[in-house]
Amino acid sequence: MTAAAAGHVADPWTPSVLQEPHRVANVRAVTPAIAELWLEPLGEPLEYRPGQYVLLEDAEGAIAPRSFSVANARRADGRLSLLVTRMPGGQASEWVHGGLSAGDPVLVSGPYGTFVDDGGSAPAWYLAGGSGLAPVRALLEAAPPRRALTLVFSARTEADVIDAGAWAARQAREPRFRFVRTLTRGAGPPPHGRIPALLADLAGDLRDADVFIAGASGFVTACAAAAQGLGAARARIRTEVFYGEPEPWTGKPA
Repeated sequence: MTAAAAGHVADPWTPSVLQEPHRVANVRAVTPAIAELWLEPLGEPLEYRPGQYVLLEDAEGAIAPRSFSVANARRADGRLSLLVTRMPGGQASEWVHGGLSAGDPVLVSGPYGTFVDDGGSAPAWYLAGGSGLAPVRALLEAAPPRRALTLVFSARTEADVIDAGAWAARQAREPRFRFVRTLTRGAGPPPHGRIPALLADLAGDLRDADVFIAGASGFVTACAAAAQGLGAARARIRTEVFYGEPEPWTGKPA
């Protein structure tokens, strides 16, 4: 990924925004291009809603702050997971992929964003591409008692499917949850192709559904249009656009 929802202004839900010191607990590759970064708070845990994002920067101020969606629901230990895509030449992504290790101090501020679930029992569809899975994973960890939850994840190859085993295990133990991965380039079992082209066969009628979409701009736009074409109400489609390596975050709309 790199930066999620850059240029957003703070959600009115946010009571205050402070730079909170954290320490890197772990950095590991989850795909050939995406690293998962786990941060632990050195003070009070950050209060946020699943689906929101934070700003991350180094403790010395050498790395411009970038926005990343939190990839987990709130935990008792306050740890935060971020999914960061390597972008050649990207200051923040190269810092995370090549410059951070366990024990390093960082600063986190936020939360920001309105890509949140206001609850309800209606079926929910989660459409994610690449590191757009981050806020969707947080939403699914804290999902309300909906009748059905369907995650459709788009990846280039099987190696780019994040948490494949965990999603398959959840589907096996939770009847209301369904996981579908589709590949856009690599070989493997079906389905293949982009989500907008597959959605009609997968979902059929979305008139009674809430839809959450996260990923690159073109992906989000195409998925939202496909969902509306299947009857999803515009007011019930929530989107989060990710940018490759945006301008430094300013707090003003992009």
